[in-house]
Amino acid sequence: MKQISSVTNIINKKLIITCCIITILYVGCSLIPHHTEFDDKAVLEDAMEMSLPNYRIIRFEEDPVIDCHGDLFNKVHIEFDNIPSQAFIDSVKQKVKADESKMDPRWLMFEEHRYCFQACYGDGGRTPKCREGLHDWIINLEFSDNSKEAVIGYGFW
Repeated sequence: MKQISSVTNIINKKLIITCCIITILYVGCSLIPHHTEFDDKAVLEDAMEMSLPNYRIIRFEEDPVIDCHGDLFNKVHIEFDNIPSQAFIDSVKQKVKADESKMDPRWLMFEEHRYCFQACYGDGGRTPKCREGLHDWIINLEFSDNSKEAVIGYGFW
């Protein structure tokens, strides 16, 4: 009987240690910054065909629902080093104005201070150099002219 109790204690200790290790790995991995293709702003600049203010990634949101085909839509929250300059906003406003008459505008303005770039690549159309030979791609960037924060949304289908 004493031998069975000793074996049970050893198994319980191993089980507790295993659970602790799994918990530590899970928590540790969730604290590691997630790297995306947007760590290099050249990727976003290539997609948008314009220079952007410097930024850093502050948070990554992975799509909680990926369907059986691998379709997904993730979000990357960024923070510009500074509030976008007037020169940058003026160039965005020119793009918004140029896109007003298009069927599928890439540049939109919401309210007085909010802007959105949106594009769908693939299906035989223009593909940015950063995406050549890869999946079809949808991307958007939403930002404000009076905030350092912005959100990049992107997905594949």
